[in-house]
Amino acid sequence: MTFPSFALDDLANLHESAQVEFKLAGGRDGQGQLPEDIWATYSSFANTLGGEIILGVKEERGHFSIEGIPAPLPVLRAFWEALDDDTQVSHNILAVSDVQIIEIMNKKVIRIHVPEALESLKPIYIGGNALTGTYFRVGDADLHASPRQVEILLRRARLCKLRALTAHTPKG
Repeated sequence: MTFPSFALDDLANLHESAQVEFKLAGGRDGQGQLPEDIWATYSSFANTLGGEIILGVKEERGHFSIEGIPAPLPVLRAFWEALDDDTQVSHNILAVSDVQIIEIMNKKVIRIHVPEALESLKPIYIGGNALTGTYFRVGDADLHASPRQVEILLRRARLCKLRALTAHTPKG
């Protein structure tokens, strides 16, 4: 799957889509804080087609502006700690190279590329419960998966794992 490219410094054309989500991540002190709703977007991208989460971009009445994150390293630390906590997120599907600090117009933003998860890992869910924490991306929104959708993903994952086991079983 190829991802549409977009230029973050093209302010007039910034918009959210099925594969792009902007979050301010300013925190109370304005220095930067991981947004709580990032995990629903992570789940939705992982369970759909993948996408890009950009932290440090403000939305106001449908217009986006790059605000930046003055102190991005604590935000990154919190992100990786939560991502590796299975009570927060079911699977970490990111490589180190999927997360970058980018400087645009002398402001730092964090770009997170979330690939589509392997079928054997789906659903990617949050909060320790697949039924209540699985999301899909529809347009520019993160939507809860229905119990039926979650069961389908779980069934497909079991089939993938079973196929992998039987493919590696010696025949005798």
